[in-house]
Amino acid sequence: MPIRSFSHLLRCAIPSLLLALPPLAAQESPQRQTSIVVEATAADAVQARDRALAQGRREAYARMSAATGAPGATASDAQIEAMIASIIIEQERVTSTRYTGRITVVFNGGNASPSAPANPLAAAPPAGQPASSFIEASASFGSLQQWLGLQRQVLHAGPVASLDIIAISTDAARLRLGLRVPQGDAPGALIAGGVVLSPPTRPGDVWRVGLVGG
Repeated sequence: MPIRSFSHLLRCAIPSLLLALPPLAAQESPQRQTSIVVEATAADAVQARDRALAQGRREAYARMSAATGAPGATASDAQIEAMIASIIIEQERVTSTRYTGRITVVFNGGNASPSAPANPLAAAPPAGQPASSFIEASASFGSLQQWLGLQRQVLHAGPVASLDIIAISTDAARLRLGLRVPQGDAPGALIAGGVVLSPPTRPGDVWRVGLVGG
């Protein structure tokens, strides 16, 4: 039997080894930071939640800065909040004085493709900015938990300044949403935060709002 060198055998084996390797997963945009664990204790549940989310925003900013080549970059809480398009609550647990959860923080431009250059200083509508327009929207839900989840997600979306309930039943609600962005830009601005906003299809209809995958 002919004797082949080790280098020859290795060259023959490399193509097979490459084919056996799993494909590389697509890199997620650094402006979308997921699975951030938050927890805080305070005098009441509302304060604990606020502290925990503030902690999560700072952690998300630190991760994004490191991912975009600016480790150690600093910004105030107000500056960080102004960069955020939305916060998605993945999981949460609340007691009378404690809040724990896991969140996703989407910075402005977080829906961009992985190859697009990240700009951590691009500002989303500031959280304190008042509404510039209002729309009426209907929402459907199958349980109280779904309704609370929808309400929470919409209120956390940066483009939404306010949510008022016009009417509500056991499986639907009529809402008045205050928007910080033009109505035509609202569907695209909200989708990054997991909220679907659909315009009316017929005269007399209202907008429809729901969650992605809902």
